[in-house]
Amino acid sequence: MSGPMKNLLDQMSEANAEISEGKYGAYLREFRRFTAAAHADGALLRKQKELIAVGIALSKRCERCIAYHVKAALANGATADELIEAAFVAVIMDGGPALSHIGLVLDAVREFGGESHAS
Repeated sequence: MSGPMKNLLDQMSEANAEISEGKYGAYLREFRRFTAAAHADGALLRKQKELIAVGIALSKRCERCIAYHVKAALANGATADELIEAAFVAVIMDGGPALSHIGLVLDAVREFGGESHAS
């Protein structure tokens, strides 16, 4: 599988690999430990946390974050409809700028195997 969203994740992975091997690798390791703890099932399930992250990523207009969290949400059982609804919650909070980037969520859903019912 390849496409623009996967390419964004590959670029992020390459940069992180380079940082991991350098003098700032400890920073990245600690960040990963924190995110693993924050993503763990608790009062909210990982799927729910990823849906929240998709909404935040959309409102922040972070293409790599959108790709990462859509892929993770799908891997944790989210449906395309849940992702699209989470994206519209971001639109409620962020308005037009989030709406103008909602196509990235649809692109990531399609690219990472979720069946989109948006049309």
